[in-house]
Amino acid sequence: MSRFPSALPSTGGIRYTDYLARTTLRAWVGMSFVGASLLILGGLALSWLIVYTAGGADSIVPHFYYVPILFAAARFGAGAALVVALVAGVLAGPMTPVDVTAGIAQETERWLTRTGFFVGIGQLMAWLVIPALHPVTEELRRMRQEFDIRRGLRHNEFFLRYQPIYSLAQERHVGVEALIRWQHPIRGELSPAEFLDVAEDSTLIHDICDLALDEGCRQAAAWKALAAEHGRPAWYVAINLSAHDIVRPEMAAHVAAALDRHRLPPELLHIELTETVLAMDAATDALKQLKSLGIQLAIDDFGTGYSSLAYLNRFPIDILKIDRQLISGLGIDPSAHDLSRGMVLLAESLGLRTIAEGVETKEQLAIGRELKFDCIQGYYFARPLRAEEIPSLLLSDTPRIGHLHAVRY
Repeated sequence: MSRFPSALPSTGGIRYTDYLARTTLRAWVGMSFVGASLLILGGLALSWLIVYTAGGADSIVPHFYYVPILFAAARFGAGAALVVALVAGVLAGPMTPVDVTAGIAQETERWLTRTGFFVGIGQLMAWLVIPALHPVTEELRRMRQEFDIRRGLRHNEFFLRYQPIYSLAQERHVGVEALIRWQHPIRGELSPAEFLDVAEDSTLIHDICDLALDEGCRQAAAWKALAAEHGRPAWYVAINLSAHDIVRPEMAAHVAAALDRHRLPPELLHIELTETVLAMDAATDALKQLKSLGIQLAIDDFGTGYSSLAYLNRFPIDILKIDRQLISGLGIDPSAHDLSRGMVLLAESLGLRTIAEGVETKEQLAIGRELKFDCIQGYYFARPLRAEEIPSLLLSDTPRIGHLHAVRY
């Protein structure tokens, strides 16, 4: 069995050389600031010690200095390479005799010429490394964040905030959208935009979606019991699932198990998916399996994606969530008003309900009533709340007005 990664071809030394260079660069760039600095200082000291111990500049050519210079160029860039090259020039010049025993100093021209080579090689290395540095740095960033996400999942740092959804017809809140958050021990509360792209490139997205599904169902069941105790209608919970999760063969079984585990009626669970899911080959069977459980399916951010209107008839969709970018134009951009009206008419013709996302002003609310959106969601009524803040809203007779400058989606 080959010792090298299967992605590498068995023939072609150039490919392996590229791989080796990239691996070396990744290791260098990934080293901590302190560790890299100590390595450079150690390399300079060792280079000087080797030449001095060998008897002086006439006994051995001081090529060892190129190692810390090249390392400095790759790890810190041209500026650091210049500083290290100049220090190496001093160590390999005035501080290194031609003959240690006789104590004969080097000629100035000799060590200045060598210093020039040190500087030139260091700058050349920095220049050559620049094109590869950004992708390697980005790769390392993603690797570190993936490791950090795994740690966060183990330490239960991920939690849900809940954005209440208001029914214009019933004039009350009817449900919430669960929004995943990460309470990072150093960076504080992080939104999905700061970690989901990394999670989606690995199996971590499955762990995050499973966590959101289980916790969302648990909370919905608890709020259902609380609502029944006080004679209030139960709220549904809407869970966002990634495209990677929707088409998982076991996804429907996971949803069914979560509903059964928390004894949550399926009609109180909504699954939200992006328009891109509808273009996936495996989406048809996956959505039919989910729909057979009795849950509701919603297309999130409708109006800005890639979906064809044909998909709306092809898939068992129940709800269209009008994208907040379109809603933000209501009262400002006439085309936003016309497009929104057209989406409402389209939904009505297909027997679908509509939810307007991102309603933040009284004017947007008034236009939403005029356009006859079924529900609205946004800061005008409530910001995304922690689970412990929901009961007071659930049991209230009047909706609260949200805080427009609070934590964003």
